[in-house]
Amino acid sequence: MGNNIKKVGIVIKHSVPEANQFALQAAEILKKRKVEVVFASESKDVCTLAMGTLCQTKEDLIKTCDFIIVLGGDGTFISVGRLMIERTIPLLGVNMGQLGFLTEFKQSELEESLIAAINGELEISERTMLECTLKRGKETLIQSPVVNDVVISKGEIARIFDIEVNVDGRMVAKIKGDGLIISTPTGSTAYTLAAGGPVLEPKVPAMAMTAVCPHAVTLRPLIIHDTAEVTLIPQFKACRVILTLDGQKSFDLELGDMIRVTRYNKHPMKIFVSPKRDYYALLRE
Repeated sequence: MGNNIKKVGIVIKHSVPEANQFALQAAEILKKRKVEVVFASESKDVCTLAMGTLCQTKEDLIKTCDFIIVLGGDGTFISVGRLMIERTIPLLGVNMGQLGFLTEFKQSELEESLIAAINGELEISERTMLECTLKRGKETLIQSPVVNDVVISKGEIARIFDIEVNVDGRMVAKIKGDGLIISTPTGSTAYTLAAGGPVLEPKVPAMAMTAVCPHAVTLRPLIIHDTAEVTLIPQFKACRVILTLDGQKSFDLELGDMIRVTRYNKHPMKIFVSPKRDYYALLRE
């Protein structure tokens, strides 16, 4: 990267008041180094305070910027990562709350990390993403990149349902329980971990399938190569079943729907890595 950095975007989690102040500080650091600063369009109030900056949609930030600063938590980070459809650029995450697996940098490291990113001195980690396709008959209702996980779950407390699981056209199991999680290595420390699934090191080319409260106590999480094609067919009658992507986008399913999960081959998610933290140190924290 180095001297090629001409334009940087800033995305803010607005429910964290101090994020606005850090955004203004980041803008000043960048402008002093002759870098153009662009805020996400929902941050017009902050953009107005930061004289000489522009506002664009997040999608346009990805199209026009050299990298994006995310001031928030992992949820904010994921929402930007899922927009890497036409182009991928690195994300520099500054954690504004609790421990973050994706927001690598602490608030106190803001200036240091920005200067290092501009100078091309930071390592960039590429993270595998998934693509989830929801088909209803011949119609494709959803085709979306996924950073963390694809979840099929029940909508009622006292109900369980079945999911037929196929890998590369071969039936693996018919799971009866509260749901199923298919996770990337990045997402393995999220819902999958809470459900008793494995932690996958980010560079492992795999996805993990973990049943949520399975009826059969012998059913264990399954790790498969990320080149596989997973097909899920929920089977239910008198209950509501929901498809959720990254815990942020949800869709009600109907009987006969088919969900296909594959590796997202267009773009990986790119993350600036802090030289002061490694993955295992983060797990220990």
